[in-house]
Amino acid sequence: MGKVQVLDTKLANMIAAGEVVERPSSVLKELVENSIDAHSKNVSVYVYDAGRKRIVVEDDGDGMDRIDALTSLKRHATSKISSAFDLFRIKTLGFRGEALPSIASVSKMKITTSTGEGVGTELIVINEEATANDAPLRKGTIIEVEELFYNTPARLKFLKTDYTENANNIEVMSRIAMAHPEVSIKFFIDDRKQFATTGRGDLLEVIASIYGYSVAKSMVPFSFEAVDFKVSGFLGKPDIAKASRYYTITLLNGRNVYMPKVQKAITDAYSDFIAPSKYPFVVLNFEVDFALVDVNVHPAKREVRFSKEEELRLALLEHIPNALRPKTIFDEIEVKKEKKVKEEIEHVTLFSEDELNEASRGNVAVKFKEPENVENNNVFEDLFEEEVPSVKKEIVRENIIEETKEIKEEVKKVSPIKPLAQLNKTYIIGEDYDNSQGGFYLIDQHAAMERINYEYFTKLYDKKITTMHPLFPEVINIRPSDVKLFTEEKREMLKAIGLEFEPFGLNAYKVTTIPTWIQKDDEKEYIDELVNMALHEDKLDEFKLRKHAIATMACKASLKANMNCTMEEAKVLLNRLFNCENPHNCPHGRPIIIKFSKYELEKLFKRTGL
Repeated sequence: MGKVQVLDTKLANMIAAGEVVERPSSVLKELVENSIDAHSKNVSVYVYDAGRKRIVVEDDGDGMDRIDALTSLKRHATSKISSAFDLFRIKTLGFRGEALPSIASVSKMKITTSTGEGVGTELIVINEEATANDAPLRKGTIIEVEELFYNTPARLKFLKTDYTENANNIEVMSRIAMAHPEVSIKFFIDDRKQFATTGRGDLLEVIASIYGYSVAKSMVPFSFEAVDFKVSGFLGKPDIAKASRYYTITLLNGRNVYMPKVQKAITDAYSDFIAPSKYPFVVLNFEVDFALVDVNVHPAKREVRFSKEEELRLALLEHIPNALRPKTIFDEIEVKKEKKVKEEIEHVTLFSEDELNEASRGNVAVKFKEPENVENNNVFEDLFEEEVPSVKKEIVRENIIEETKEIKEEVKKVSPIKPLAQLNKTYIIGEDYDNSQGGFYLIDQHAAMERINYEYFTKLYDKKITTMHPLFPEVINIRPSDVKLFTEEKREMLKAIGLEFEPFGLNAYKVTTIPTWIQKDDEKEYIDELVNMALHEDKLDEFKLRKHAIATMACKASLKANMNCTMEEAKVLLNRLFNCENPHNCPHGRPIIIKFSKYELEKLFKRTGL
């Protein structure tokens, strides 16, 4: 008897503070969100000694009278919900009524507030004991938090350096500012302004205020609507991709949140445009019916549940690449020679359907036809031949899915880049045909062919996946600990890309069907790779498997580095690249074309004054 007892209110608040107030940035988040909930149009925030010494949040919101101000210090006291029905349609940033009492339990607090009518109120709160005084009649609220964690030394001890804590403070304030561009927010650290927003509702202006104009200039407007949600914001161009995922900013109904499926979908949608080690810089706000969102998941409301998350994921995978594609390096060059289309296409060898099918399986070598009576005016190529006389003129291409008769319909425009030479048997050097832009281009021949083949195979996959039964079926052995992971769902995913299995013993599966394009020499390696992905990647889905399969197929079928390429072949390659949806990047996100401008060249040669 007597072992179980109700905790003292002060002790209960200090325990609750451990969930809500982890560090100074937590205080900033809670107080500024309260200001926004109070319909403030202007919020000023001041932080001293990384928030350890003092935090001040000043707003021009609704304010409180004395009774409400005193009540707000009680745990679970809130003006934002009043029934269970409200809990399932949360429209405010705060709603639990825990922030103020939790902060007051681990700091010394002063609240100055007024509704603009009657007498203003000043509350001095120490050890959760509040003393009330009269205050000036200024509508709004000022909250001052001093000596944070003064009575919980263990928590104070585990705070990081000022640099780290201030980085967290800036991160929190930045995301709140981007979530609410309609509110003017001024943020100061040790009286030095970090950023200030105008409150005009312009998100791009807020991005410029926080990250600078160079970043804002590299942002692409993005928006679309569906039945259950509306998405708007900005997508960063591939050239400002970051090494950290923290620049993928997702806002849900004005709240900065973490949505794992959605953020992974954004990264996957960028996979054609940035390297695998990079993450996109995006700021996206999702407007969703409040009834479809559960924000009552995490004490700090960082993570939410959204019932239509899968539909949103699929929509992002479709819309983001479309938004990033329109502008290409080719669009910067004036194209004046449309009549060359016919001339260029005439140089392409046409093959029968049987020959192409054999080529796709890697069973035959396919080659370009050397055009007759083509004047060779390539000085660089002449030099190479003179130094290395053994170079053969007949160029053989292994595993290339060559242009068929359909190319005459596919190649609508001729590339504005004129190939001049091949460098290191890997890069094509080119310039624009009319030389109006100056400078030159370097094109990675393998990456270019990968992109061409990737889009070609993607269209084929959209129609039908061609499979076959291997003459000598492969048997894959799975570790006993992994057998349970090789579920029917994952086998169905693999089936969608042409791989089928059936049990073959205790811990083994026989491969009964494979895509027709897999070569005998890499068949087992490729199957093992995909099975390993299916077994061990937690967030694996059909989209990723399918993309990996097509990208691998495109890579195997492409012109390799360290292979000769004639200028006529280069012309065909560039024409086909010019007609791709994304001629900038290979399927793995590597760049295909790099431009060296006339200005850069003249600067290198000290000709800037000419």
